[in-house]
Amino acid sequence: MPVWLRNSKPISKALLAAGLSALNATQALALSCLPMGPGDVYRIVQQEEEPFVILEGNVSFDQSLLPQGGKATVEIPSHFNGLMLGQRYFDQQVEGEMLLEVHCAGGECGSLNSGGRYLVFARQIEGRGVVAVVDPCGSFFFDAIGGRPGDVVLACHNGGECPTKLPDSLDEVAPTPPANN
Repeated sequence: MPVWLRNSKPISKALLAAGLSALNATQALALSCLPMGPGDVYRIVQQEEEPFVILEGNVSFDQSLLPQGGKATVEIPSHFNGLMLGQRYFDQQVEGEMLLEVHCAGGECGSLNSGGRYLVFARQIEGRGVVAVVDPCGSFFFDAIGGRPGDVVLACHNGGECPTKLPDSLDEVAPTPPANN
């Protein structure tokens, strides 16, 4: 059994299809992003079929491999060192390779800072390992400096208040520029 899944409470169903569909549906000439927080992403991944792991820690990779525009999808090897969400807490030390799947849309590409501390929603894919999507809207990565995104996920995970940043209807959505992580 991969170290990423050992003793982990399975979080099911990928946000990838929903996130990328929403991304494509909300972009016209310029990219617009739905405002989502870690509570929103947590609730969405619980409903998906593909296993997810939720991690908080440092991601290191060669930043020169990040795409600078276009419609490309680029895979970048990275190294993760931090904690994985277990049954109740971020209590499982993990370190290992993680594949960053960087997507571009509407002329914008996903971006991260190598060595940065992030809350990460990643998929465990048989034959590929742990894969984390880096999209232009920052849907699966949240800056974890200060711990606030992790606190939100812990509250959701343990049955507490799970805040949302999503509007009640799409009529309330104003174009939001991509996240600068």
